[in-house]
Amino acid sequence: MQLIGGFMRMSYMKTSLKVVALAATMALSFAACAPVTLLNGITPSGSFSKAEDISYGPLARQSLDIYKAESPKADAPAIVFIHGGSWTEGSKDIYKFLAEGFTKDGYDVVVPNYRLYPETKYPGMIEDSAKAVAFAAQQYPDRPLVVMGHSAGAYNTLMVMLDPQYAKGADLDLCSRVAGAISLSGPTGIIPLDSEPYITIFPDRFTGSDAPLNNVASPSPPIMFGHGVDDTTVYPQNSQALADKIKARGGKAVVKTYEGMNHIEAVQFLSRRFDGKATLKADIMRFIDGLPKSGGFCR
Repeated sequence: MQLIGGFMRMSYMKTSLKVVALAATMALSFAACAPVTLLNGITPSGSFSKAEDISYGPLARQSLDIYKAESPKADAPAIVFIHGGSWTEGSKDIYKFLAEGFTKDGYDVVVPNYRLYPETKYPGMIEDSAKAVAFAAQQYPDRPLVVMGHSAGAYNTLMVMLDPQYAKGADLDLCSRVAGAISLSGPTGIIPLDSEPYITIFPDRFTGSDAPLNNVASPSPPIMFGHGVDDTTVYPQNSQALADKIKARGGKAVVKTYEGMNHIEAVQFLSRRFDGKATLKADIMRFIDGLPKSGGFCR
């Protein structure tokens, strides 16, 4: 069974400020809700055409899929979705259900892979994510992008949005090409990482420039944070703490929390077949529709 997003063996604690941080073992499979193979199997393919395994770099994991909407929405941004999987697993190949949820509404969806541990460690996965976004921007020169990630992929997304070195290294003009970003259940660094393999993946243990919370000084595109109240893998305080810092420096950030939604469901609910009757997808659509249509996205 393949896993969708999350951390493994990562513990959260309460601080003296009652900030709940990273929680215990993540061995959650999609079987808790529905096997991903079943979910993809019952997801129709009529709303898109798919181009597979397009290289955005020379390495095996530097490839992506593009789902093109059969009935494109006028002036719609293209969506880049960066998958989760603890930086140790995960694949673009299991997100048909997510892509279909957006292509049916007229949005093209780009789903990249990126290098995982032990092939790479920080910041390799962020550099790959930035390269994938830059490649997507080249494919859509007349449309802005919205970059969305779940769990570890949300971390990658946030770091590309907040630390300008990654966009610069990928030759991505972030503020003219990315209209907004969406972080679903993303870890932001409210306490240090304290277990393997994360100590090896992140030698600074989320205490330095490797934490999104420590990268809020530069202008960035608007960011929506979506988090389940029942997420005990990456607690909602991660999203709130980072959004508060972004707003304090004059940036744009909004936090949406959802009762009854856990870590895995934050991505599962983007399927129109198993949406849990949550408003997550509708809130994402409202966020995207409210973004500026051209240039000067950062503040």
